[in-house]
Amino acid sequence: MKYLLIAALLLATAAAQGDYAQRFDLAWRLVAERYWDQNFNGVDWQAVREAYEPEALRAGDDAAFYAVLEAMYQALGDNHTVFVPPHRVQEIRESFGDLPCLPVFMQAGETRFGTVRYELLEPGIGLIQLPDLASANVAGNLRQAVRSLIAKQAESLILDLRGNPGGRLLEMMQAAGVFTGGLLWRVVTRWMLPIPYPAIGPTETGLPLVVLIDGGVNSAAEGLAGALQAQERAVLIGETTAGNVEAVLPFCLPGGSQAWIATGVLAPLRGPTWEGRGVEPDIAVPAAEALEAALRYLHDRRAGR
Repeated sequence: MKYLLIAALLLATAAAQGDYAQRFDLAWRLVAERYWDQNFNGVDWQAVREAYEPEALRAGDDAAFYAVLEAMYQALGDNHTVFVPPHRVQEIRESFGDLPCLPVFMQAGETRFGTVRYELLEPGIGLIQLPDLASANVAGNLRQAVRSLIAKQAESLILDLRGNPGGRLLEMMQAAGVFTGGLLWRVVTRWMLPIPYPAIGPTETGLPLVVLIDGGVNSAAEGLAGALQAQERAVLIGETTAGNVEAVLPFCLPGGSQAWIATGVLAPLRGPTWEGRGVEPDIAVPAAEALEAALRYLHDRRAGR
């Protein structure tokens, strides 16, 4: 646990290395990847990220940003694991001793387009983290990330959807179009015939694809994962998704108000809806182990096993 304290000390002094988004991600990942207890003291660390990240990105200055990180680390409920802003470094050293710092840097190979992060994990295997389907131009940024990884000689891809809350159906269709084509979904309603929805855009790649999922995957993100699975375009690894695929439409009312109504549910082109049951993985593992399992799967595939 002392290592986390030391790493947080250095993180504070190295703040100038990146913007708030990168610095927040690094502070969060230190706990996600290095904390001794994989159950995080019973705390949902992904949910902690979702709660604190928007506030951190809205911070008006470093003092406000550091305050958010302090509060986030306190949410872990471990008084040995703390985020230390620069003005408190000496105070903490006096309490814990003048321990040597472990170097912590922004992840060297990681790059991003908008909210989409991507990196070459190892020769031939690219990882793309798609945190939502609501951000501006997120599907276009996904396409750019795929192109960049192909240029780096990626021979297979891992698309990480874990924790993705979903977003707009248009972004879902455009994101699917990066990997496949054709009619993939229908929306089932009780007031009209099912509406088919296609993948949109030219297919960017046919490289082997693994999609990581968990119970935090909702809405359009479930539709993306489920459609890629139904087409046998991707292997899904992780945990069953949330089963929350209602399609919402806005209705304009007199006086300028609107009513947003869940008028239908998303389903594959053939077969039952994912509503209430979720998208099941092809390879079921705990969400925290999904990336490791994906790498094993791709290594075995490459070896012909």
